[in-house]
Amino acid sequence: MTMLDESGIIPIIPMKPLADCKTRLSRRLTAEERGDLVIGMLRRVIMAIKGASIDIFWVVGGDWRIRNLTRNFDGLWIEDFGRNLNDTVDKSFDRASQRGYGALYLPGDLPFLKSSDLTSLIRSSGQGRNIVLAPARRDSGTNGILIPPKLAFKPELGNRSFTKHLSQAAKLEISVAICYSEGLGFDLDILEDLEFFQQREPGLVQRLTLKKPAAEPGEIPVLRGEGDPISI
Repeated sequence: MTMLDESGIIPIIPMKPLADCKTRLSRRLTAEERGDLVIGMLRRVIMAIKGASIDIFWVVGGDWRIRNLTRNFDGLWIEDFGRNLNDTVDKSFDRASQRGYGALYLPGDLPFLKSSDLTSLIRSSGQGRNIVLAPARRDSGTNGILIPPKLAFKPELGNRSFTKHLSQAAKLEISVAICYSEGLGFDLDILEDLEFFQQREPGLVQRLTLKKPAAEPGEIPVLRGEGDPISI
C-alpha cells in the first residue's frame, strides 16, 4: 500500500491564458476584471495548498501573470504540454507518478477553498488505499481528484465527469472515497455563480481582486497578482 500524506502529494492546477478565462462572465465583467478575478481565485487556491502544509504544487499553462503568481508562492509553473484539459491533467499525473508522488487535480476557480478542505480530502485517501473524488455542486462535475502514484486512472473532466470517474473506478476495481465540502464544491463559471457567491459573501469580488477600500480586522496577508507582498 502506498502511504499518502501532505508530503507525498503534488497538487496540479491547469490554467488557461487570462484572456481566455471566464468568458461567460463577459456580460457583467470586462476582460481586465475577469483576469483580476481569475488571479484572485487562483491565489486563494494556492494559499489553501500552502496552508495545508503541502510544499510542492504545479500550475500548468496560463500566461505571464499566472506564471509570476505561481513563482511568488514558490510553486512550479509549467508551460501547457497537452492537447486539451484531460490530456494536460493526464500527462501531469504521469509526471507526478514517475517522481513517486500522488497527484491532486484542482481547478483554479474555487473561491471558498480552505486548507481544511484539502486536509479532509487527503485523509479520505486512507493513506493511499483510495482514489478520492470531490464533486462539484452542479453539472455533475469533478473539482478534485486525488490519485495515488503508479495508478492507471484517466481524468475524464467535462460534462458529467463525476459519474464517468465513478464508472471508470468501478471497471478498474479501484476503491473510491468521496469528499464533500463547500470549498471544493463551489467553482465559479457562470453569472449565476457570481451572483450567488456575492450574496453568500458580500464583497467577494472586491476581495478577490484586491479592490476593497479598507482593511478588515484579522485578514491574512496576500500577494498581488505579480507584485510584492502586502498586508491588508
